Amino acid sequence: MNFLIRTITAVVFAFIMLFCILKGAPWFIGLFAVCTILSTLEYTGLANRYRNANVSRLWAVVAAFTFYAAIVGMTVMQRGAILFLPFIFTLIVIMVRELYSRKPSPINDWVHTLFPVIYIALPFALTSMLAFNVNGPDTGYSPVIPLTLFVFLWCNDVGAYCTGCTIGRHKLFERISPKKTWEGSIGGALLTMLAAFLLHRFLPDWYSFMPAWVWIGMAFIVVLFGTWGDLIESLMKREMGIKDSGRILPGHGGMLDRFDSALLAIPATVVWLSIAMDRF
Repeated sequence: MNFLIRTITAVVFAFIMLFCILKGAPWFIGLFAVCTILSTLEYTGLANRYRNANVSRLWAVVAAFTFYAAIVGMTVMQRGAILFLPFIFTLIVIMVRELYSRKPSPINDWVHTLFPVIYIALPFALTSMLAFNVNGPDTGYSPVIPLTLFVFLWCNDVGAYCTGCTIGRHKLFERISPKKTWEGSIGGALLTMLAAFLLHRFLPDWYSFMPAWVWIGMAFIVVLFGTWGDLIESLMKREMGIKDSGRILPGHGGMLDRFDSALLAIPATVVWLSIAMDRF
């Protein structure tokens, strides 16, 4: 029964992601804005329950959203730093309000209020750098790279799960995630890089604007940093003494459980493509 619930949730989740990414720029921007808000609410709820913090979830969401909007605005509309003014104002409010709150640990509250800005809002905002102006200035929205990134993440998950369940013996990081194995990680990496090669080979209309080695390199980056992202979230949950970050996705847990790999893979992919695309 649990496997059926997990499968249904995964299919619905994948459908929503694919629909919004392929539908166009407003849906794409809206999708990751919603992900930013829900993930921030989830994290701050955990911080208040398990870390004895007194985080204002409203101001944490405002900070994360205004930061997300500023990065996306700079990328899409090519506007300047003026877009950061709402975030700067929010930052000032968050700092000053602790003077009057008389809570026992203001530094703890500041940290957990602003941590989602870096951990959640920044990676989701950077998806815009993968979707807009891919082929140069004024080329508009293209779903190819962000869609491919999530396909790579899903391939890595499927390959790691199937390989790990079949021949997995040697623990990858037993202290943090006892179920992950080296065999599973290698299987996921091989499947992901194979997917990169096949996509470039058989869908030239979509993938010919970058050479195959860039796509294969991107696949490796997604696997490596996606695995680290998964482990980082596992470490956070272990520190908090919880199994899942939330319950919004039946059978999968919360938003952070679903996006843990992406939160590190997205920034790493931006760095990789920025370097690689300067070389051809």
